[in-house]
Amino acid sequence: MKHKVLLLGMGFWGRRWLELILKTDRCELTGAAGSPKEMEEICQSYGIDPAITFTDFKEAIAKTEAEIAVIVLPGVLHFEADRLALEKGMNLITEKPLAMDMEEAKGLLKLKAMYPSQKFMTSQNYRWRPYNQAIKNAIDQGMIGKVESVLLEFRQQEDLQGYRAGLKMPLLQDVSIHHYDLIRFFTNADCESVYCRVWRPSWSLFEGKPNTEAILQMDNGVTVTYNGSWAARGKETSWDGNFTITGDKGCLTLDADGKVYFYEHKKAEAVVLDTGRQQGVEVPQPEMKYTEMEYGFHMFMDSLEQDCAPETTLEDNIKSFAMVMASLESANSGKAVDCKKVLL
Repeated sequence: MKHKVLLLGMGFWGRRWLELILKTDRCELTGAAGSPKEMEEICQSYGIDPAITFTDFKEAIAKTEAEIAVIVLPGVLHFEADRLALEKGMNLITEKPLAMDMEEAKGLLKLKAMYPSQKFMTSQNYRWRPYNQAIKNAIDQGMIGKVESVLLEFRQQEDLQGYRAGLKMPLLQDVSIHHYDLIRFFTNADCESVYCRVWRPSWSLFEGKPNTEAILQMDNGVTVTYNGSWAARGKETSWDGNFTITGDKGCLTLDADGKVYFYEHKKAEAVVLDTGRQQGVEVPQPEMKYTEMEYGFHMFMDSLEQDCAPETTLEDNIKSFAMVMASLESANSGKAVDCKKVLL
């Protein structure tokens, strides 16, 4: 039997979800909601039956029989959509942002606790890329030994689409959740404390402060240095950023081309002024039948069929979200923030 899916939100990412749902033979679209113009367009472009389309997400939830609701609405609508879908008996996949603030996120936890049999997953598509899986596998297999530090540099030009232009701290409020979740994924740890500062370069097209520097202390002793700019000029990284993850046996790097390299530690026999450039060994990446959102979607359907937890549950992802909230608090106060207290 196919999984019945309700899709809420038809912006850029909503369209990508629509295409994914339509091509997946394990599910069927039983409802979709967006603006009147968006719904007219998708009916024409994708051959969607107008009878299953709505311009009010609340009406869509009330009138659609679906096992899965995919929430791709603007962030301010997420909590109400989540609540109504859970009350209707649906399982949830939600895109970022998880919530508008920490209190709302905690409210989601309390709400979800009322429906223990229903699944609630946040989509974290960066995890499910072959090169990030390769890094995780290499760390878990002990390639670099005990991890003690992570250096992450992110550089991209501004993207002022939609709500982003008006954000006070664009990188932290929009993109950093992906980086922070990858940090938790790679280190297998949660954040203990964070010190963060933000600033605006003179040339930035953002009115807010798109440059972010943070020191994050993880609860297993790993120290993370995060340096990001969403107003980069010249050289750029990928959206994942350039990683250097170091352990006692060497380090792993991820570059802008999506390649992972292992650099083995070799003890220098003597101090020299000039050192040769060490050549890294490229780490093979796993072949994945599905990647990105598609991986997460199939994993979620597997969790329903096997009655197990998906990887990025609400209970897990709120810990990545708390890292963002703690960083915002630190940037505003100029002081280090206890990340775990943010969750209390």
